[in-house]
Amino acid sequence: AIWLKPHCGSQAHRWHWPLYLVRLTEMPAADESGSESDEQLIGGNGIPVVAEQEQGRLAAKAAASLAAMMVLPRLVGFGLGYLTFKLRGEEFFRAQISFLAARSLGFFYLSVLLFSALVQWLNLFPMVYKRQLKLQGNIRANMQFLVARTTEGEVLPYVLMEEQGVVGSFNRANRSLFHFNENMGGFLVCMICAGFAFPLPAFVCTAVFAIGRIMHQVGYAVGGYGKHAPGFVLSMFATAVMEGLVAVAMFGAFGVL
Repeated sequence: AIWLKPHCGSQAHRWHWPLYLVRLTEMPAADESGSESDEQLIGGNGIPVVAEQEQGRLAAKAAASLAAMMVLPRLVGFGLGYLTFKLRGEEFFRAQISFLAARSLGFFYLSVLLFSALVQWLNLFPMVYKRQLKLQGNIRANMQFLVARTTEGEVLPYVLMEEQGVVGSFNRANRSLFHFNENMGGFLVCMICAGFAFPLPAFVCTAVFAIGRIMHQVGYAVGGYGKHAPGFVLSMFATAVMEGLVAVAMFGAFGVL
């Protein structure tokens, strides 16, 4: 492991960023003849070697997954939101939605849905490139790959976050926090808008979202990559239903329901 301490500014006004504990990725192992093993998939830069043709196939697969994740959860969320509207007190909900319609707030609710979709797109699009790297395990927690050079200019393997021991758990717990920050914007605006028309269902969605985010962070920190998945699915489900409630309110404000 090495300590990186970037700095900027002049000698008279120099300031330093916080220290980050990272590690240099290991060079690929070599056999007794000095050549790399045929089974070694890690390149000299410390990440898997992926053929260009394979990258194209992975990119197409990731694009299909991106489209599915943008559409399918919203269909499920709208369906559950509509069922909530029809089965859990339509008279009360319709009175709230009538308030929105009387003030022509349909386009405001549509704006909220578009913003929430934008937040998800911005978070999912980098996965098209991440899938092409074929990363496995805790290395996937890295949001960036930094280049390190010697004083002679020699390029070293990529610099990654430490993933072992307490420091690794600390890094992954903070990665989960960043993931929350990246995704909470869409949920927040939907929570406020859905909460007006559907106060109790919005509370339930918020509680499920909170439980999911805690599961995500604890699972990531303690168990490593993969153990955060149940929390991710739970929070994503809560977000989809919250969006569905906003969509129902929007259609009601437009007079469709």
